[in-house]
Amino acid sequence: MHDGALHAAEVPRPVVHDHHVCHRDAPGGRLLSRYCTARPRPVIPSSDLPNWVRRGVLDRPACADGATTTRRYTRPVTTPPPRRSRRQTSATSAPEAARARVEALRAEILEHDRRYYEQAAPTIGDNQYDALVSELRDLEAAHPDLATQDSPTQRVSGRPAEGFAVVEHREPMLSLGNVFGREELLVWYQRLVRLTERSDFAFVCEPKIDGLAIALVYRDGRFVQGSTRGDGTRGENITPNLETIRSLPKQVRAPQGGTLPTAFEARGEVYLSKVEFSRLNEQRAASGEQLYMNPRNTAAGSLRQLDASITASRRLDLFTYQLGWVEGERPAATHYEAIAWLKAIGFPTNPLAERFTTIEDVATFCEGWAAKRDALDYEIDGVVVKVDDFALQRALGVVGREPRWAVAWKFPAEQAVTRLREIQVSVGRTGVLTPFAALEPVFVGGANVGMATLHNFDHVRALDVREGDDVIVQRAGDVIPQVVGPVLASRVGREHELRVFHMPDTCPVCDAPVEHDEGEAAYYCSNPDCPVRLARSLEHFTGRAALDIEGFGEVMCATLVARGLVHSLADLYDLPAKRDELLALEGIGAKTLDALFARLEASKSQPLHRLLIGLGIRHVGSETARALATHFGTLDALRVATLEDLQGVDGIGPIVAQGVYHWFQDTRHQALLDRLVNDAHVRTTEDAPARGGILDGLTIVVTGSMERWSRNEVESLIKSLGGKVGASPTKKTAFVVSGDGGGTKRDKAEALGVEVIDEATFIERLHERGWGDR
Repeated sequence: MHDGALHAAEVPRPVVHDHHVCHRDAPGGRLLSRYCTARPRPVIPSSDLPNWVRRGVLDRPACADGATTTRRYTRPVTTPPPRRSRRQTSATSAPEAARARVEALRAEILEHDRRYYEQAAPTIGDNQYDALVSELRDLEAAHPDLATQDSPTQRVSGRPAEGFAVVEHREPMLSLGNVFGREELLVWYQRLVRLTERSDFAFVCEPKIDGLAIALVYRDGRFVQGSTRGDGTRGENITPNLETIRSLPKQVRAPQGGTLPTAFEARGEVYLSKVEFSRLNEQRAASGEQLYMNPRNTAAGSLRQLDASITASRRLDLFTYQLGWVEGERPAATHYEAIAWLKAIGFPTNPLAERFTTIEDVATFCEGWAAKRDALDYEIDGVVVKVDDFALQRALGVVGREPRWAVAWKFPAEQAVTRLREIQVSVGRTGVLTPFAALEPVFVGGANVGMATLHNFDHVRALDVREGDDVIVQRAGDVIPQVVGPVLASRVGREHELRVFHMPDTCPVCDAPVEHDEGEAAYYCSNPDCPVRLARSLEHFTGRAALDIEGFGEVMCATLVARGLVHSLADLYDLPAKRDELLALEGIGAKTLDALFARLEASKSQPLHRLLIGLGIRHVGSETARALATHFGTLDALRVATLEDLQGVDGIGPIVAQGVYHWFQDTRHQALLDRLVNDAHVRTTEDAPARGGILDGLTIVVTGSMERWSRNEVESLIKSLGGKVGASPTKKTAFVVSGDGGGTKRDKAEALGVEVIDEATFIERLHERGWGDR
């Protein structure tokens, strides 16, 4: 996985033992397992936990061996009766529908990022993930006022894990955009031509290894520090574990006739070869242990062992693929020369890297490796294509979280056929029931697959898959398994063995009635006190986008609910008074608890918009929460806001306003807020906008695609200089900064007589006002 390639997943704490995702083949029956690398979890004896934890659903809290169990329920054999409707439906305007969809996409993508980068336990595949990001990017392009700096389209996800020291990357480790075939590669190339007004490019291509991205620092020729990518800005210091990799040079030598820089960074990919992966699994099979799922997850977990001797036993390998920062004169002017220099001073580099001068040859190279990828002794999931010239790379720059000068050509998913044993159901934070497939284990795309997502009941119905079917399974993006559809020919003579799936009438966790609105895909558990819903709400409340309280992961939140230590979000702040009960939990020590309490206390100072995100109000994501917090300023003002007041907030339509209004009118929610404010003393105000800057008092609208910066970077700059970013031009707008594709807002501005300027003119005006180009 190359320089910030999108799926360099990282486990947030050292994996000290292996975990398995399990399900029971019958009520009370034996556990069937598949390997996964999830975050290390406190050792909680399953016998001490209530049934909803022990029986569980997909992605439920761990038992003593780290396993997650799923509960079978008795489903009707006939069409179930009509379910209760959750609410009256009403028409939604297009702009508001777009805003609601953007908020939903951001929340969904951030959750998938957390599972991928922080837990190495993703629940959708690359293709599905890319589709979500692409949809969000398209919506933000179509509705520029919905774009925000904290959107998942603008940054790399994944934060440093607990257990290792944090390392600040001197230069960000970015993500890569994806292309899927010649046509999309040509679009990427044409953009380079348009941006640079030249076509004489050289490109370097090499297989995209499915491993873990790392940064290696050398000083005076000696290896002094190695770190993971983390969130692209901060990673984890895993130097001792990296030192166990034999192919990593501890000392490098100056090339013949040359010298070494005083210090420099080399970036690379740690991976586990197919041979070593097979060796490890043979050892585990001989000792009766569960097999590892795939080389990538095994490599990621191996690098996060507290005991470096365990890492050494895994026999990891390494390729370096890029020269990072250099103190002093850079030894190369191009990427290809830099790779040659790294090899000359002692680094292992990929001998398959090639340089091309036409985009047609690049496409041929990529297609060639898609056909012969299985011949390699390591897993690859695509080809990385980079502009060779460093000067051109600098000129092209970065947009959002992706360099313009590099892209990943992604391979299509591999497929296999297996038996669908049964369809089971999980419960999420909002009470949504999600079906998933329990499969006969099958090896596909370099991994043993035993479960696959089915998304929702409409998707199951559209696929027409039935329990007992032989189904086509693929690892989408070579990461997450999904069911493509049934093998219809295999049904002949087996019709009596097949069972049509129906969503349950009651929650598989708490047995509360299931609710469903006609015309919607989602089915809901009607019980607001469902323990899984509360556990998921705790995860959301403490998550990075909300109160950002590290240490409250999936298992911790589930355990707190299961042990009766937490009954509502406000109970989190009562945990310091329950110190003895918490210390009685296995896997939680005094030092860990003190750190947890300190983070709880610090979270009380978070600004209002983070609290609003954490409360989990429907349709209130980061953008809407900021708009509400900025408009009302205090929680008190928001709590007494009328429906008319809410509809007056810029960018909030009637449906979202109604949802927010009714949430605050609910007596249960009022009681929760009273406890958070009066007992926990959480902050109830928003950060004041910047004042006294060179744009103070000006409202500026930004639209279209920029050349030098991303639109969100321009908006952040405006805010930092005291200006206000408007959602749409009005007579009060000072001017509109318009890039490519800003037609609608540009037209509206011209109709209103508001000045429209381009990015270059905007920069000139900043300089005229005394801004220094930093």
